[in-house]
Amino acid sequence: MASERVLTAGQCWGILVSAEKDFLKVIEKVMMDEIEEMTREEELLVLYFMEVLVMLWFLQEPEVVKNMTVSDWLERTYIEGNGERTMVEVNQCDAFFVMSMEEEMWFDGYYEYLRPAMIKRRHTRCSFDKAEKFFISSSGDPVDNPSEDLKKLHDKYFLPRITSNMARSFVHAVMQNYDLTDEENLLCPAEEPEPTWMNANTAFYMLKMLHPVTVHAAPPEKAARMHISRKYESHCLSLWCGNQKKLRKRLVLDTFGPSRPSESKVHSWIEKQGWMENVPDAAEIMKDWKPPRSIQAPTDSKSIRQMIRKQCWKGLQLMDREGKGLSVVTSRPFAGGEVICDFHGRLISREEGLEIHQNNEAQAGHLFFFTNKNGQGMCLDAHEEPCDCHPNKTTFGRQIKHSVKRANLSPRLHFVEDEPVILFMATRDIQTDEEIRYDYGDNKRSFAGDGLDLTPS
Repeated sequence: MASERVLTAGQCWGILVSAEKDFLKVIEKVMMDEIEEMTREEELLVLYFMEVLVMLWFLQEPEVVKNMTVSDWLERTYIEGNGERTMVEVNQCDAFFVMSMEEEMWFDGYYEYLRPAMIKRRHTRCSFDKAEKFFISSSGDPVDNPSEDLKKLHDKYFLPRITSNMARSFVHAVMQNYDLTDEENLLCPAEEPEPTWMNANTAFYMLKMLHPVTVHAAPPEKAARMHISRKYESHCLSLWCGNQKKLRKRLVLDTFGPSRPSESKVHSWIEKQGWMENVPDAAEIMKDWKPPRSIQAPTDSKSIRQMIRKQCWKGLQLMDREGKGLSVVTSRPFAGGEVICDFHGRLISREEGLEIHQNNEAQAGHLFFFTNKNGQGMCLDAHEEPCDCHPNKTTFGRQIKHSVKRANLSPRLHFVEDEPVILFMATRDIQTDEEIRYDYGDNKRSFAGDGLDLTPS
């Protein structure tokens, strides 16, 4: 293995130089849809070369290759700069890379012609997540070990193995030699030719070292960008600003938690930040809004806890439908994963709940049975309305109807100060004026919750 201490640009990207001639011959076959005439070795050359591009030329971790999806590729965008460039965001890794138009053509040729041929060799059915992976091996399964593929290509051309981490270390070492304290040098960058290894990804990687992308930082000056790369300075600015805007959008979503805010509230909050550029648009945030996918429990949200306490759930209304009684209907859209409401009731033991069910003929949805974190059978009793704690309100949870096929909610067990809380989460996007339903469990004629998997969160 090449030593990081004596690493040169030739060692870092030598594999691309050595394999390029062979690759170009084979990729031409791909572009001409001559897949049937290709050997297995030629197919692997295309696959390995593109993996190497991502890991060494685009300076990405192997996990980016492993987790890049078809959706990531199809949703690629174009960025402004000196010559058009394509940006691919790998959402699962929160990463992105930029490629030239020629490189995009190679990747699209693989996607359109070679990848489908590889998939046909798959012997077993796989999950949707695996089927969605962009990089597919010659056996038809998703690429599982990009680092090993990188090694195989180096071995094929008798070159010492280079890893993505070693390539990034080389860029770090180069950056340390830049004189970033000499203002005159920054204002008048040298006119010497840029190194052959410089590309939009490398330039932006170096710029981030000099000017990290943070929520409140000012964009880097043109002089600093030019000092790194005259050719890619405009690309660097586009990427830096786009990343900051994305960070700010994420901050907005994290601030409001799992409960969907109003557009006016988001707009007001953004204005208070005093941002002058790279400002996320409130309407755009609302359009793309999804509840944050984090390890934080919904009950950690101040707004959710307040709605549980006051039973003031928003976006819901009761509708009396002829022959069906009261139903709970949405008055605004909800995103999949969003908290809709809770099942509010008096906490009693399972035995008490069974007795109420037998003696009072309580409706199925008015008793919710579950097991607490100590393994004890418990019940939330909502058979009497109104409840003592909210005498002037009709709570929504007890009115939600049962459905197996049309269920759009899923109950989840949480705890607030050791008190159990059953929250209903949207299992998919729910539109305005849509009735909400959930599966009561073992037998809708008995009572809600029984037989459901309510593992404490």
